[in-house]
Amino acid sequence: MSSILLFTITLLSVALSTLCSVTLEPMVQTNIGKVLGKTLDVDGTLVEAYLGIPFAEAPIGNLRFRAPVAKEPWNEILNGTVFGAGCWMIPDETFGDDFWGSNMWNPTERLHENCLNLNLWVPSPRPEGASVMIWIYGGSFYSGVSSLDVYDGRWLAAEEQVIVVSMNYRMGAFGFLTLGDENAPGNQGLMDQALAFRWVQDNIALFGGDPNSVTIWGESAGAASVSHHMLSPVSRDLFHRAILQSSTSTAPWAYFTMDEGIKRSRALAGFVGCDPEGSSVEIIACLEKVDYQEILFSQFDVMETFLDFPFVPVIDGTFLPETPSTAFERHAFKPAEILLGSNLNEAMFFLIYEIVNFNRTLETLFISEPLLTRDQYLESLKNVFGATNSFGLDAIAFQYTDWLDPYDPVKLRYAVDFAAGDYFFTCSTYDMAKAYSSAGNNVYYYRFMELPSASPWPEWMGVLHGDEIMYAFGYPLKPGTGYSEDEKTLSRKMMRYWANFARTGDPNSPEDEFNGPEWPLYTDTGQYFLTLDEDINKGIAVTGRGPRADKCAFFREYLPRLETQTADIKEAELTWKEEFDKWRTEYMVNWKAEFDHYVNNKNSECSGHRGPDNLG
Repeated sequence: MSSILLFTITLLSVALSTLCSVTLEPMVQTNIGKVLGKTLDVDGTLVEAYLGIPFAEAPIGNLRFRAPVAKEPWNEILNGTVFGAGCWMIPDETFGDDFWGSNMWNPTERLHENCLNLNLWVPSPRPEGASVMIWIYGGSFYSGVSSLDVYDGRWLAAEEQVIVVSMNYRMGAFGFLTLGDENAPGNQGLMDQALAFRWVQDNIALFGGDPNSVTIWGESAGAASVSHHMLSPVSRDLFHRAILQSSTSTAPWAYFTMDEGIKRSRALAGFVGCDPEGSSVEIIACLEKVDYQEILFSQFDVMETFLDFPFVPVIDGTFLPETPSTAFERHAFKPAEILLGSNLNEAMFFLIYEIVNFNRTLETLFISEPLLTRDQYLESLKNVFGATNSFGLDAIAFQYTDWLDPYDPVKLRYAVDFAAGDYFFTCSTYDMAKAYSSAGNNVYYYRFMELPSASPWPEWMGVLHGDEIMYAFGYPLKPGTGYSEDEKTLSRKMMRYWANFARTGDPNSPEDEFNGPEWPLYTDTGQYFLTLDEDINKGIAVTGRGPRADKCAFFREYLPRLETQTADIKEAELTWKEEFDKWRTEYMVNWKAEFDHYVNNKNSECSGHRGPDNLG
């Protein structure tokens, strides 16, 4: 009898021991329903992930082009262990299915119109009052998804004990088509983002977050979105600080006037078989019945020039009351600390897709780098700045030529990249830094200069648009990604800067959470920036002023006046001025080169001969 009892007790002990060793998956009761998450082991640190949480009703049927509607409560337990669907986009197949350089931005999860969901990565054990960082992906306002590997928030949450949030939002025509009324107001994608911010305010304390310490951050179109929210009276009170990587809302591609938005929306209606001259009610009723794929592919027919995206935010008078440049001039924005910056070669990624002298196939990408003649340089600038008149194009060509070596094919390639990068990305960042600092806000400016060793792109392309994202998210820490130890250290330091800023508004503080060189404050007069590369691993703060201040002054001050003054010139005068300008910028350059060649030859002939002018 005693042996049977002993055996039973032993079995119970084993069963209880086994039961206790099982880790129960985390669960949170949100304001609208229970969410089951999962626990991740991140190099020995635990992080809870809650994925695919819906924050809005499905934008389908008569909601396809309308403002989002907050999600109704649910009774069952929501499975938050897998990502939700991404919003409709067309994957990039330019370089095939196997090239990581383009595929890293392509969705791996399913896509669907019912896509308004968000993700959270929460330190474990669950914190109290942790700062929150809400990520907004980029993708030209027509592509992107929150579930990409490079946006995985686990590393940042584990390293810095912050809560990382990301969301999907509608893009392209689904997110930004407008007819100027409630049927299609425009800015639906921005409203999606704002509704996710509202969800965070209502629920983040339940995950251990502080609703009074929320930083929104994004890259490219995501950064432009962040900037729009800083200007919007509708959404600016739903967060506290902002990080903007590689653009702001003053970028030439970042917004349309309402007239332009309506013109493109009606044009799209015609492309898909609806009556472009119909009333807004008639057009939307028709578009709601059109297959999503037809809208997806037809939307690109409205594009006109380089880096012209089909549908983007519009100045609607409500969500965005005025143009960003006007708002910056009037200081009509949310007072807040901002951290922002740009990369060395912002435009090169886009040039190889869209400009003929840069186009490459996967086969030629690594064996044939673009080497431009002077004529190809001028042709490329014309392709990039197609809306600029001939005087403006000549001025751009002159401004970006290295006059110590005006025919060097490598320098001419990078001159096109720098001109396009400044105009389309860097100078908008400069605009916002100047506006915010002049209004008395604390601004921290960076210039990302690290050439990733694990980049799938050829080295000649440089430090690309988007390269900094991996470092800010801690992607180099992921096993198997191929980054060096120095790059992993740089990533940790960037995460510390970013997270410190989210905590305090200062990347250098709190001091006990700081392990890098001092990041100087950007001021209206000093304009200091910090270079982000491996030098900061050595405690070296490589700083500068500007950056690109002279080039941005050219684009913001000189070029518009030149275009205005030459806009209405009579044909004869225009021809004369074009010939004169050609003489000044081409013939005289060629003459000087020939003259220098002649002088060098004469010097060679005279070397060693003593004459009246060589009496040394």
